[in-house]
Formats: sequence, C-alpha cells, structure tokens
Amino acid sequence: MQSTRQGWLWNSMRDMLPAILAPFAGIAAALAIIVLILEWQGADPKVAWDYVYEGTLQTSERRADLVSFWMPLAITSFGLVLTYTAGLWNIGVEGQMIMGAIGATWAVRLFAESKNAPLGLDLGRNGVIIMCFILSAITGGLWAWVAAALKVRGKVNEIFGGVALNFIAQTFNMYLVSNGGPWQPTGSRATETARFPDWVRLPTFTDYRRLSPTIIYVTAAAFVVICLIMYVSRWGLQLRAMGKNQRSAFLLGVRTERNVYLAMAGCGALAGLAGSFRVLAPDVVKLSASPSGGVGFLAILVVLLASMSAVLTPFVSFVFAVLSKGGQRLESGFQWDYDLTLDRSLVRVLQSTVVLMVVLAFGARNRFFPPRSAQPVQDEAQIDRT
Repeated sequence: MQSTRQGWLWNSMRDMLPAILAPFAGIAAALAIIVLILEWQGADPKVAWDYVYEGTLQTSERRADLVSFWMPLAITSFGLVLTYTAGLWNIGVEGQMIMGAIGATWAVRLFAESKNAPLGLDLGRNGVIIMCFILSAITGGLWAWVAAALKVRGKVNEIFGGVALNFIAQTFNMYLVSNGGPWQPTGSRATETARFPDWVRLPTFTDYRRLSPTIIYVTAAAFVVICLIMYVSRWGLQLRAMGKNQRSAFLLGVRTERNVYLAMAGCGALAGLAGSFRVLAPDVVKLSASPSGGVGFLAILVVLLASMSAVLTPFVSFVFAVLSKGGQRLESGFQWDYDLTLDRSLVRVLQSTVVLMVVLAFGARNRFFPPRSAQPVQDEAQIDRT
C-alpha cells in the first residue's frame, strides 16, 4: 500500500507541471489571436487593452469591483471542483446561488428587519451576518441535495434536474420581488427588495469602500478546505475514483450514493455562500431579480478550464473576472469610441477565443502529456472502503 501511495504521489508531481502550464499557454495563445483579430478589424489593440485595464485595475474603485466579482466566482468554482471531480455535472449551481441569496435575505428580514425576531433574539450586526451565511449555505445545500436525490432515487440525470431546479429557483425569486410579491416594497415597481438596514452591510476596507474583507476571508478559508479535501483526505480519493468510473468505484467499495449527496450538498453550500456575497455586498445590500448575475454558469467554465484542479481554480477564476469586468468596459468603448468603431458583440468573440484556446491547450496536454496517476487513484479507492 505504501509503494502504491508513493507511486501515485510521484506520478501526480510529474503531471503537475503540464497541468499548470496548459491554461497559461492557452491564455497566451488567445491573447496573440485577439491582437490579430483587432488588427484585422482595423482597431488599435493597445486602445482595447487600455479599456480592459481601465475597467478592472486603474482605480481603487475598479479594483474593489473586480475583487467583489472574483470572490463569489471563486468560491462557487471551489464547490464545483467537488462535483465535477466526482463526475457530477452540477448545472444547477446557478439555482443554488439564487437560493443562497434568498436564504441570506430571509435571515435579514427575520433577524434585522422584523420586530418579532425568533425567541426575541437580538443578534447584533455580527450575529445577523453569521446567520445570513448559515442560512444561505443551508438553502443552497438543500437545493443541491434535491438534485442529488433526483439522481440517486429518481434516476434523473443531474443535468436535467439542475436545469429544472434553476428555472424553479429563478421563478421563485421573481415571485418574491416582483408583481406585488411578499418581499417587494409597497408601492414599488422595481423587481427588488428594499435596501437592507445600513448596519447589516458587510464591513469594508478603509480605502476600498465597495469591498468587504469578510468575503475574502471566507473565500480563502473555503479554498484551504477544498485543497485539504482534494489532496489530503480519503474522501478526495474516493471522489476522483468516482469521476473515473462510478460503477467501478462502487464495486471497489466506495459508497457512491452517499458521496453524491455529500458532494452536491457541499457544492450547493458554497454556491449559497456566493449568493449571500452578492446580496450583502456593500454596494448592493438587497435582493434583485437576478442575484446570481450568471456567476454560476461562468464558474462551470472556470472549473472545466482549470481541469478540475483546486489549485488552478482561483487563478482561472481571476482571469474570467478580468474578462467579465473588463469586457463590460470594452463594450462601452466599442459603442462610443470612434478609434475602435467595432460592434459590441466582438467582446463575446474575444472572450470565447480565450475559452477555446485554453480548451485546446488542455487537449494538447492530454494528448502529448497524458496523466500517469489515474490508475493508482483507483487502487487507493480499493484500499479505502470506508
């Protein structure tokens, strides 16, 4: 057993360098192609990059916006590492984020806005924020658990179950905040709740008033936990064995049904936390018609392009955060800057180019540097039958 573990560790170390270089090589190739596309369209690439820089890093406000977008994307991606490693296509992560946002809003209404708090509790600011995080993780985790139950008990593929649950979550959220819904302010036509009390908003940095250190600490803690699970724990080995072949893992003694529930619920809990980040952000503090903002679907791309690596996920998610926030500024530049004179849809083409080139880079990596550690992982699953 010791020799098997040492062999797997050695193979993993040999696989690490190509896995790390692949996304960076893909991004470098994509940047070169983007320059060629802009030159072909008669636009100055430097002007385009200036817009991306202006929209992401130029000012403290832009940097705060970038990190505020990056943190929910990163923590959602960490959750998806669990499910995708286990071979579970958790498309329902967007709905889990929405339910987490609803759970956080419910906590605010229950403990901060209501004069009749449960058991007469006066939790104070920190207590209310903690309850927001707890309820958001519970609601997101339970929503993912429903998808797991549909798969395990109802034999419903998690893709179809996730799509349906996304629709239900979005519809339920719209019911709450629009058309005279129970959470829409009286007399308002806006599809959102009233702003939360000022004392509920997350604490902020002195120089970055639109960014909360709390979401950074929570996201960093989630990253450490996911890395420990994936690279140290036996459960991480079991999830990888399931991802290779769930039937074989079951025959080798892995409790696959239990792991489906745990992986989905864990992912849902982290997605729910991301939903709470979106509604408790210092510049938001309310529930809107689309609290997730497409972050869940973007996180799916992040995990796939990171090759389901927990270590690479924060870096890839940062690149996508820059592309998303910088792309918004670039779109406005395409519309108003006569030095560019390009259609706004070209931004999507440029973003898609990055995705395509990174996918091709991983394909080349798998073709010329195939992973050597797959078989020992299966052997470890046979050793660990707990």
